[in-house]
Amino acid sequence: MAEPRDLTSILTVLLEEQVDMVLVGALAAVAQGAPITTHDVDVVHARSTSNVTRLIAALGRLNARYRGRPAFAPLPPDPVALAGPGHSLFMTDLGPLDCLGTIEGGLSYDALLPLSIQIDFDGRPLRVLGLETIVRLKRGSTTPKDRLALPILEETLRKSRG
Repeated sequence: MAEPRDLTSILTVLLEEQVDMVLVGALAAVAQGAPITTHDVDVVHARSTSNVTRLIAALGRLNARYRGRPAFAPLPPDPVALAGPGHSLFMTDLGPLDCLGTIEGGLSYDALLPLSIQIDFDGRPLRVLGLETIVRLKRGSTTPKDRLALPILEETLRKSRG
């Protein structure tokens, strides 16, 4: 299982390669003060050819391979899949990374930009899905993990509003 510092190291590599992305999921909530744990990084990336090229470079540095494949037959990242709206779920040397073309409701990178905030991440700007949007999306979820986290996320949102 990846250590929290490994997850932030994944973000560092993505930012160093100048990948256009919005951090979503539990790590985005943690970045905004939610006291929850997570074991992966979820990003929605821009699906332009140039950005997918930068993403492939970052994935190469991370030794990314599709999860669920046998260790003796790893499958490297597929640029065609990354250019589409689906989910590419990777294991990297630093932990799990989910590269998402869209999330709930078909929300793409461009749709998420106005719903995101910019934070400083080790001196670099990082786009993070706003906590209000995270809560709204989790309210519509039926997964047990999301339902359990929802009261914590709602309380964090309430406190952030003062």
